[in-house]
Amino acid sequence: MKRSFFSLLLLGCLGAALPVHGQERVRMALSVRNLVFLPFYYAKDTRIFDKHGLNVELIQMRSDLQMAGLVSNEIDYTPAIGPATFPVANGAPLKGVAVLYKAPLFSLASAPNIANAKDLEGKKVAVSRIGSDSHRFGSQLLEIGGADPKKVTFIQTGSTTVSLTSLQQGVVNGAILSPPFTGVVAEKGFRILVRSRQLIDSPWLGLVANKNKLEKQPEQARQMLRSMRDVIAAIRRDKQGVINYIVKNFNVSLANAVESYDDIAGVIIDSMTMRDDQMQKYLDGIYQRGELTKSVAVGEMFDFSLLRNLK
Repeated sequence: MKRSFFSLLLLGCLGAALPVHGQERVRMALSVRNLVFLPFYYAKDTRIFDKHGLNVELIQMRSDLQMAGLVSNEIDYTPAIGPATFPVANGAPLKGVAVLYKAPLFSLASAPNIANAKDLEGKKVAVSRIGSDSHRFGSQLLEIGGADPKKVTFIQTGSTTVSLTSLQQGVVNGAILSPPFTGVVAEKGFRILVRSRQLIDSPWLGLVANKNKLEKQPEQARQMLRSMRDVIAAIRRDKQGVINYIVKNFNVSLANAVESYDDIAGVIIDSMTMRDDQMQKYLDGIYQRGELTKSVAVGEMFDFSLLRNLK
C-alpha cells in the first residue's frame, strides 16, 4: 500500500517513538520550538501530561501542514486557532475546544535607526511565512503604529529564528518577533515599536482537533483539557520556578525570562474560554479584512461542551 506524502513526512517527524506502557499516545503539532508554546513544553517536562495518562509527542510542523494532519487524523491536536479558521471556513471538520491566550504574543521590532512604525513604509519587514499569524498580526501591528502595511515589503523567512537573524544582520529593517526573541533584540539595542498585547480579545493559542476525533475519543480530549487546566494553574502558582525553567530550557537571560513570563501570564486564560461576542468579533474581523472567503460563526469554529462539563 502506498503512503501519502503527508504520512511519510509525519513519520519522519515522529521518528521511531513508541507509546509508553499504560499511556495513550497523543500527537501534538507545534509550528516551532518557541516560548509562546510554554504551556505545552512545561506540561511535557513536568509530567503533567503523564499524570493524566497521556504520552504527548510535541512535533514541530508548519501550521498549514498541521491543518492537513488534523483533517487526515494523522495529527491529534494543535494550538493554532488562527490558521484553523481558514479550513473551517472551507468546511473542514475542525473544532476549537479551548482558548489558552486572549491575545497574540507578537511584537514589531526594528533596527535602532527606525523611530516608529511609519518609518518602515518602503522598507522590509521579516515574517515567518506569508499568510501566517506573524504576517497577519504583523500587518495589524503596523496599522496600530500608524503605518500602511501595503507600503511595507514583507520578507518570508521560514521561521521566527531566521527573522531574528535577518534583523540582527541588517537584511531587513523590521521583524515580527515573539518571546523570547523580542527580549533578545531589546537587550541588543533594537527597538520594540509595537506589542500585540494591544490586540486584546483575539483568541490565539488554544486546542484544536478534528470533530470526528472528539466524537470518537471524548475522554482523551477531556484528559488533554485537564492537562491544560493543570499547567495553567502551575504557571500561575510557581512564577519563580517557571522563570527558572525558561532560563534553562530556552537559554535566555533572567531579565528576558521574567519579561517573557509576564507576557504569557498577561494573556493566558484560566477558564480556557472567551465570551461568544469576543470570539465573533475576532472572526468577523478576519472576514472583513478579506482573509476568509466566507464569514464563520462561533459555533462553526468552537465547541466548549467538553470543557464546560469537565470535572
